[in-house]
Amino acid sequence: MNRRIHGGAVSLLLTALLGVSGCGGGESTPARNATTVTETVTEPATPPSPHTAPAPDPTSPEPVSPRPTNPPTTADASAVVRAYFAAINAQDYRRAWDLGGENLSGSYSAFADGFAVTAHDTVHILGTAGDIVSVRLEAAQADGSLRIYEGTYTVRGGTIVGADVHEVTGPERPPSPYYEDCDEARAAGAAPLHKSEPGYAPHLDRDGDGVACEPYPP
Repeated sequence: MNRRIHGGAVSLLLTALLGVSGCGGGESTPARNATTVTETVTEPATPPSPHTAPAPDPTSPEPVSPRPTNPPTTADASAVVRAYFAAINAQDYRRAWDLGGENLSGSYSAFADGFAVTAHDTVHILGTAGDIVSVRLEAAQADGSLRIYEGTYTVRGGTIVGADVHEVTGPERPPSPYYEDCDEARAAGAAPLHKSEPGYAPHLDRDGDGVACEPYPP
């Protein structure tokens, strides 16, 4: 009794597993179509490293750095002042005007006429701070006297644009030589003597024409 039940249970289990009908000649149960599932895995974007610079945009123009401007050096500023007085000593007043005289005088004619009684200017550069040049100026006059000036010149762009110069002493006339007579003046190589020259004296100018110790008549 127990053996039959056990045997029948085994047969039913095999039939269910194999999908075959217990009756001979029956159609087999068709198997379900298998479905293939493809799983798509999306990798997360890798964040850029904080130490890596982003690639430049090829369509963006490259920035243009401004050209550095070189300010004038102290040597340039003092050189302009020296050139200015060199032009005055050479009586090239047009060049001196272009170097800054036009900024120091109302007109060119007044500027040039201002040096009519100046024989020579000697400029000493006392110091330079940026575009400010400090000077001491010794202006020898045509009458033999000497005037001393001190102050500053302001130079920008290779040109004197301003000046603050004042006279520190009055005219200093060197001691005038004294000649007893024209023979002494001639021996010293000073004759003839004009009225504006050192050593002239009325007692040497017998005819009073303003010229003393004139050459002997032939």
